[in-house]
Amino acid sequence: MAKKTCTKCKVEKDLNEFEVKRNQCKQCRKHTPEYNRNWKYQTKYGITLDDYDKMLLAQNGKCKICNTSNPGGPGKSFAVDHNHNTLEIRGLLCNNCNRGLGHFQDNPSLLSSALNYLLTNGHYGTKKES
Repeated sequence: MAKKTCTKCKVEKDLNEFEVKRNQCKQCRKHTPEYNRNWKYQTKYGITLDDYDKMLLAQNGKCKICNTSNPGGPGKSFAVDHNHNTLEIRGLLCNNCNRGLGHFQDNPSLLSSALNYLLTNGHYGTKKES
């Protein structure tokens, strides 16, 4: 049987240990963060890691809402924000903005009410007007 050497673990293995047109064996690929992120994006959002990287580049490496370059959160990467009904991707958001939209149930009326509340009752850097 034909053999091939994995570019990661450097072990020579049977060709059936490799995916088609891949230079890393299946074992090594399954355990790389890049492989896991690519699989997650493809199965959950229908995009590849390359698509994600292009979106991030188009957003200048920043959150689409608050423009931070720090994604925060557990994975330390920007969240793929999407419409939960249509699954359409809206952009990449930092953890805070993504969670904020989620807490407001992606409801523009609730977000508008929250904005009016802050403008009326004061927010960071301002005092309530009397």
